Amino acid sequence: MEEKLESIIPLLNKNLKIIQRADYFNFSIDSLLISEFLNITKNTKNILDLGTGNAAIPLFLSKKTSASIYGIEIQKVSYDLAIKNININNLNQQIYIINDDMKNYLHYFKHGSFDIVVSNPPFFKFNGNKALLNDLNQLTIARHEIKITLEELIKIAYDLLKDRGYFYLVHRADRLSDILNILRKYKLEAKNIKFCYTTSKKNAKIILIEAIKNGRTGLNILPPLIINKDNGEYSDEVLDMFK
Repeated sequence: MEEKLESIIPLLNKNLKIIQRADYFNFSIDSLLISEFLNITKNTKNILDLGTGNAAIPLFLSKKTSASIYGIEIQKVSYDLAIKNININNLNQQIYIINDDMKNYLHYFKHGSFDIVVSNPPFFKFNGNKALLNDLNQLTIARHEIKITLEELIKIAYDLLKDRGYFYLVHRADRLSDILNILRKYKLEAKNIKFCYTTSKKNAKIILIEAIKNGRTGLNILPPLIINKDNGEYSDEVLDMFK
């Protein structure tokens, strides 16, 4: 029954395939945007994706680097899909996924183990009103801060990053104030922010943030990204990311 819900699709034009399930959280353009936003150098050796889902971000990153890429995913079905995705793309010598609550990170890694930590986390705070949650529990966990709060995730990122390591986050623009306050609390200094707009006529919906552990102050607001043209088609900048 579970396999009937699965589908294999090409992952954009990147010579990758991804298996997804109709009843679980599937990768969105957010995963592509944050993957393209990462600044990976020849000195990048270890990358961690917190809340990796079916491993879309590690798959994208495998096209940019030969570094070892790790992911932690709490939901067993998403973890199983991630393992399948790694295998069908022959990436099991580069990408390694753990099925556990990311709060148990010290069971697997030492402090300061990673050059880069990245996350596309649950976007929505849970205020106790269950009427606002998704009907499917697995979608609730992926979209709402039920299993992990933003502050808990950022603290984990700080603990696992090397000194001067980079933390990358994709999130909702309306959470920016919260994010910046928490980043500074945990000595992750925001260095670059890019606002992403669905169209040029709408307010920013998504933000991409680069922060450095124990970094100096000084924030750059990068040129905006317009995701769609007015006719609904992807913008040229986004289409370039698909290649």
